[in-house]
Amino acid sequence: MSSQPNRDDALIVQTPDIFRALDEPYRYKVMWGGRGSAKSWSVARKILLRGYLNETRILCTRELQKSLGQSVHKLLSDQIYLMGLQGFYEIQKAGIYGKNGTEIMFMGTRHHTQEIKSTEGIDLCWIEEAHNLTQNSFDIIDPTVRKEGSEIWITYNTRFKYDYIHKFFVVDEAPKNAWVQRIGYADNPFFPDVLRTQMEAMRDRDYEKYLHIWGGEIKLLAEGAIFGEQVLDCIKQNRQLYIPIAKNCEVDTYFDLGKRDESAIWFVQRVGRECRLIDYYECRLQEVEHYVTVLKQLGYNYGKHHMPHDANQDRLGMVDNVAKQFAKAGIKPVVIIPRVKEKNTSIMAAREVFAQCWFHDAGDCDPSLLWKDKPLSDRLVAENMVARHLRMEKGFETLRNYRYRYVDEDDVYHHVPHHDHASNGADAFQQFAMAAPRHSRLRLASSLGRLEPEHTADY
Repeated sequence: MSSQPNRDDALIVQTPDIFRALDEPYRYKVMWGGRGSAKSWSVARKILLRGYLNETRILCTRELQKSLGQSVHKLLSDQIYLMGLQGFYEIQKAGIYGKNGTEIMFMGTRHHTQEIKSTEGIDLCWIEEAHNLTQNSFDIIDPTVRKEGSEIWITYNTRFKYDYIHKFFVVDEAPKNAWVQRIGYADNPFFPDVLRTQMEAMRDRDYEKYLHIWGGEIKLLAEGAIFGEQVLDCIKQNRQLYIPIAKNCEVDTYFDLGKRDESAIWFVQRVGRECRLIDYYECRLQEVEHYVTVLKQLGYNYGKHHMPHDANQDRLGMVDNVAKQFAKAGIKPVVIIPRVKEKNTSIMAAREVFAQCWFHDAGDCDPSLLWKDKPLSDRLVAENMVARHLRMEKGFETLRNYRYRYVDEDDVYHHVPHHDHASNGADAFQQFAMAAPRHSRLRLASSLGRLEPEHTADY
């Protein structure tokens, strides 16, 4: 346990030793892992102590916060009394204020974008439940907290591998000025018996769930996963495996096009009754030229390029619609997939076709090791094999995490997909499902009255 006295050596603040780095000068301090690690409890104490010792302007935020009840306001208030600082801090509904000018503010990033952007002089920003934070939100917070020596503290329990913050700081190489620490209940000397009882009961009853909730392991499926049964069957049947590119077989592409959020592309080869998903690509805030370049650089033997109905729509200020732009750049023929009247139509089609799908996965093998003594051209091929594996891992994650929207007020999942980082990849997969096998699937959907009138066009 670490402790830090106040100016008069009268106040002792105890936190687990693993949080000592919070006193070091890092720009980003990222704490992630499982439940019971005292992350929030320790951060709250460190923040209150810092505000007590020096005048500090602190912003506490999270992605969604419609009221103070959804913030860390109560946690900080409780810690003020536990630490005996009620004579120093004044707790108000709008914020918490110290006698030396310290100010603690509470704002949700999504609903208070402009307020956060206009907030000056932030010394410390605490992002709680950061697994929910989007890239757009982090792009707002990071440049706003720009005072010399300012810091961003980030806490969250692990959810998905490609949650933006987890990918940015843990999956990818973290910035050099970041302290990134996985923390679990074993690091907490104050771990209470009541939580230990819960932890041990879950470990005995549902070990996989225990690994995620208490061990901080990546979650296999989202709550309310739309393709949950299909993903589990795919894993159990070992339909994730290394898939070589069949050079004599055309590669068809299936797009979901976005601008503010991701555009996604699945690359599929059909071999007999097998649908082999060999590659995946996604990117955001890019024009058509970017995706044209990517497709050409990958160099596959392309067949048809399937795009959603809105790729065929002319818009003000555009000389050519998106489909024509791709075709003029040599990405053709372009096939437009008709719009479904009901989202459930494409979801059911995707569930049906899932059983015929095989997904490229290099597993634990690093293909580049097999080519390290080969000529440069072959090594470049090997590097692309590794990159293909990582792209496919991201694509499969979208299918695992695609989920129905949960409504807190009703405590139910509505049969409307939740729009997040998984949506675009899952929507591109549904484009594939609606076109494979195209003739029978469209005839079935049309008989149910769930498709717009046929308006497929080839460019």
